[in-house]
Amino acid sequence: MSTTTEPSPPDLESLPTTLPVPDEDTDDEVLGAGRFGFLKDAPAWLISTLIHVGILLTLGLVSLTDPVRMVNVLSATATGEEGPEIEEFTIEEIDPGEMEVVEDVTEPVEMTESLEMAEPVAVDVPMDIAAVPLDVSDLAAEMAPTAATLQTLASVQMSAIDSRSEKMKKKLLREYGGNSASEAAVTEALKWISLHQMRDGRWTFAHNLVCNNACGDGCVEKRATAFNGATAMALLPFLGAGQTHKSGDFQEVVRRGLQYLIRSGKPGMKSGLPVLDLSERDGNMYSHGLATIALSEAYAMTEDPTLAAPTQAAINYIVAAQCRDGGWRYDFQDARGGDTSVVGWQIMALKSGYMGHLIVPPQTIQGSMMFLDKVQSNGGAWYGYAKPETKLRPATTAVGLLCRMYTGWDKNNKALQEGVKGLAKTGVLKNDIYYNYYAAQVLRQNGGPEWDAFNTKLRDWLVETQAQDGGAKGSWHFHSKHVSDAGRLCVTSFATMILEVYYRHMPLYTEQSAEDDFPL
Repeated sequence: MSTTTEPSPPDLESLPTTLPVPDEDTDDEVLGAGRFGFLKDAPAWLISTLIHVGILLTLGLVSLTDPVRMVNVLSATATGEEGPEIEEFTIEEIDPGEMEVVEDVTEPVEMTESLEMAEPVAVDVPMDIAAVPLDVSDLAAEMAPTAATLQTLASVQMSAIDSRSEKMKKKLLREYGGNSASEAAVTEALKWISLHQMRDGRWTFAHNLVCNNACGDGCVEKRATAFNGATAMALLPFLGAGQTHKSGDFQEVVRRGLQYLIRSGKPGMKSGLPVLDLSERDGNMYSHGLATIALSEAYAMTEDPTLAAPTQAAINYIVAAQCRDGGWRYDFQDARGGDTSVVGWQIMALKSGYMGHLIVPPQTIQGSMMFLDKVQSNGGAWYGYAKPETKLRPATTAVGLLCRMYTGWDKNNKALQEGVKGLAKTGVLKNDIYYNYYAAQVLRQNGGPEWDAFNTKLRDWLVETQAQDGGAKGSWHFHSKHVSDAGRLCVTSFATMILEVYYRHMPLYTEQSAEDDFPL
């Protein structure tokens, strides 16, 4: 009987410690056989040992690797009718501690023009103005030395716009010659103006297109697209009556108007400062001055921080646009020099910005005084359009004298008093609402019997001529020099502001008013 002896297992120490390395020139097929062919003849226990060692090594590597998770992301790219081609790529999971906080910026919704009427609605909502990318934190230091700039927000008590508060309005109406009839006319005018606002917040001097010719007397064609000028002219009577986007019966009307102005402005940089250009082809610097007054008054009345940057930028544009002779005209730094009519609106805008404690460089005001010196005659009692006149020119003289009041002339100034006498002698001009608007301000600030006589005639005439019927109810329209081509909306705005003259601004010539003068 023969016996069979089973072979003993090989000694582990006799196994090779390294695998043979094939020659680099070996092709892929041979590499495959060389690398793994030995497994065909290897015993099962060896294969099992290698597999377990591999698993242990893998687990060890996983435990030692940084805990960075890999996330598979699939992206699809259309390649044709066969459907999207799937491309796979990986991204590392981001450590939250390394993430940057990014401000969520929402683009303003572009408003489309609509010639539809909007009913006045009283609402209580915060101002939601499309952000203008401006930073005014360091404007004072950039514009002028600290000692030469206007007073800061922290150091000055606001008073110039307090006249529009309900309590102060009643007091000033009584003291300066307003009455219940004039106030009722203002209320009716505001209703009419509000009914001619477009859906996107703007107004147009072609107001008859908004109301389907319910009241007629629109502007000439070339004025129809001066939307910034028309919107500002429409807003000023609301602001003059104490109506803002935060208080009053026309909050929504005012809010949408302010939004339109800011959105329509062109932001940019001039002389290293942020600017907001509100001029336009058919309104030029007139539109910009008017719009800046509206923004400045709204900011001064509410101190709404969302209005600060765009308003300061609009003021900066006026500063940058000043002509070499110290005035302003139709174009930016107009080579022809300034004209008194445009200058009046820019100085009023700067004064309104000053009342809101925004930054107005003293050298800009000094330049405007240089222009006034250039166009004055009769020792400063009369003012021409772009040069001195040999006789009193009513409208430009009224503008020039008001600018002199704003830029620091004392009430007892001989030239000022001579000019006041000339305006009082001229009296109310029923064919020149533009002159009446400026003359009313000059005479009201001066006071006395000249103002009493002028006011009584102008106030009663406007109350009597306000439309009482149909779509025109609450408005005015008559032929007027200087604004005859701007239509019913423009005339109504001027008439309404004249009837608000009693309280639009605090009196200039009081003990308290000295601190409200421009710094020179």
